[in-house]
Parts: sequence; structure tokens; C-alpha cells
Amino acid sequence: MSRLHQDSLAFTLLLGSLGALPPFSIDTPLPALPQTASALNSQSATVLLTLSSFMAGFAIAQLVFGPLSDRFGRRPTLLCGCALFTLASFLCVLAPSIGFLLAARFAAGCGAGAGMVLVLAMVRDLFDGAAGRAKLSFVSLVIGVAPMVAPTVGAVILLWGDWRAIYAVLGAGGATLTLAVWLGLDESLAQPNRQALQVRLLRASYLQVLRHPVAFSYILVNGLVFGCMFAYVSGSAFTLMRLHGLTTLQYGLAFAGTALSIMLGAFVSGRLGQRHVAAVVPLTLGLGMAAAGSVSLLLLTLVGVSSFGIVFALLVVSTCGYGLTAPNAAHGALQPLPQIAGVASASLGFVQMASGSLAAALVAGWADGRTALSMAATMALYAALALGIYAACIRPRERAAARALCAEAAE
Repeated sequence: MSRLHQDSLAFTLLLGSLGALPPFSIDTPLPALPQTASALNSQSATVLLTLSSFMAGFAIAQLVFGPLSDRFGRRPTLLCGCALFTLASFLCVLAPSIGFLLAARFAAGCGAGAGMVLVLAMVRDLFDGAAGRAKLSFVSLVIGVAPMVAPTVGAVILLWGDWRAIYAVLGAGGATLTLAVWLGLDESLAQPNRQALQVRLLRASYLQVLRHPVAFSYILVNGLVFGCMFAYVSGSAFTLMRLHGLTTLQYGLAFAGTALSIMLGAFVSGRLGQRHVAAVVPLTLGLGMAAAGSVSLLLLTLVGVSSFGIVFALLVVSTCGYGLTAPNAAHGALQPLPQIAGVASASLGFVQMASGSLAAALVAGWADGRTALSMAATMALYAALALGIYAACIRPRERAAARALCAEAAE
């Protein structure tokens, strides 16, 4: 069988499916959490730890899979990650206790972490400049489908099966992706680094990422806009259902609407990349939208305005800004470091997950039980910080680099 061409739609869909594995794996079991708690004689709060254990494995594994892929190549590392996710998901089906389920979910998160970090690394291997930004945007477009449909998929599975059936479906999906990677993907890394796993060089690689002013600033921007979006995700149920009185179905539709706005932002970003529009355009527009929507939501919350229509419109603006920003920020982080793209991708993913986890903790810690202030304040804080870092740390250096290139060309 011939491999998928890097410019084909099937290649983009496969990369998007690999990147969608984490959000799909997190959101699909949500409708079954009460049933899971009852079946395993566990507390609801303990069953919620299945989400935390998955995210912990996902965050930590990226720091491992990135360097492994620099040493052994993207394709074999990705195959190992997909196989681990598949095995761990089927172990969830057999879980006799909540402790076993938590351990299996941690392992599944580790496997899913390979997909996310290696999708970014493969795009960096194969595409440069505007083409890379366009490809990441269209991959993000595919990834955006997952949070929109995953809870519904979980609910449909529960119509004919129990909570174990959800993990069986996830395992089957992992097996399908493993087969697709085996048959469809070529190795994208031109020259593996045989010294990539030496402790001294690995430490030096991570320090190189941390010390690169533009790459690390982009990593922070990406993590902050993700945190802004994740603050909305973590606080949306309370805000939209308890404060605005939405039913479960209405909440699902509203959540799908904001997921569509993320996809719209990613689509626009991809089209701009195809037209070779400079990255500063979608980044400035996206960060501006995220900040404007979030800060406006905070101000309206402080003055007591609680119209659902206005709140929803501002959430759409903010999440669309995330869709515009994230692919370009990820590309900006990886572009200067092609020789350690795996390590750079791992750093990007780890900071993103850490930022999202902190945002969720702030939403929970600042909640007053009466208003959406904690969600709005967290979103505004994260969006403002992302815009500030881009304006103060990235744009001046990019302008200076552009001036230097113009001067060199003139000479």
C-alpha cells in the first residue's frame, strides 16, 4: 500500500485524528461517570480523578515521547504511543476497581500524548513558513470536531451498552489509528539524532527551548490562550446551566456553537496561511479577539449584566480568537528549532496542559457559587497575559529580525 502524500486531505485528516485523541478520550466518558461510580462502588469525586489521571499521563508523556522521536524517528514512536493507548483503553474495559481504572487511564493518557506531540513535530519536519501554518490550522480544524461531538457519542453508546462499552469503543479507535499510522505514514524525520537521549544533551535541548526568546514566548502564548479557552470549558456548565437556566440539550448546543467558533478561527487561519499572509495578521486578530471577548465578559459580570445572548456572543468571539491564535503560536514555537522539533513540541504540549490545569483550578478556587466571575476573571487574565507577551516579547524581536534581513538584502 502506498503511503499518504503529505499534501493530501487524507494525511491532514489522519494527523487531525491523532491530535483529537486526547480531547475525544476526555469528553466521551463524561456521560458515564455516575454509572461508573455506581458500578465500581466509588465516590463521584474519586471517579472524576479518571479525567485528572488521563491529563497527568498526557502531560508527562509528551516530555518523553518528544526526545524519543528525535532519536528513533516519528513513525515508530507514534506507533508505540497508539499501541499503548489501545492496550490501556481495553484494560479500562476490564477494570475491577477504581484504582485499576485510574492506573489504566493514566497509561491511556501517556499513549495519547504521543499523538499530540508528534503531530506537531511531523508538521515541522515536512512544512516551512506559511505552508506549515496552513497545515497546522487545518489539522486544528479536524481536532476541533472532537469536543463538539464526544459527549454526544458517549451518550449514544450508553443507549446500547454500559460505561465499559465507551472504553471498548476508544480502544477500537486506538487500534484503527495504529493501523492507519502503520499503513499510511512515512517517516518524516530526515536524520534521527542518535545522541538525543543522552542526559547531557537532553538537558541542553530543553534549556535551548527555554532560553530561545521567541520560541519560548510563543510556547507561553499558546499555553495562555489554551488556558483562556479551558477556563471557559471548566466553568461553562455552571455558567450556562445554573446561572442562565439552559437544559442539558441547550447546553450541548451552546457548547457545540463555541466549538464551531474555534473551528471557524482555525479555518480562517488556514486560508490566510495558504494565501501567504504574514502570521502577525491572524495572531494579532486572534489575540485581540480573545482579550476583547474575555475582558468584556469580565466587565459585564462585574456590573451584573447576565443576558445569555450577550454572554454567548462574547464566548464565541473569545473562542474564535483561540482558533485563530493556537496554530500560529504553535508554528512560531517550532519554526526556529527544527533540529530539536520533538523536544520543542513536548515543551509546547507540557506548558499547554499545565496552563489548562491551572486555569481550571483558578476557576474552581475563585468560584463564589452565584456569578460567573471566576470563569470570566480567569479568561481575562490569561488572554491579557497572552496579548501582552506577544506585543512585548515577540513582535519587537520579529520586527528587528525583519529589518536586519532587509538591510542584508539591500547590501
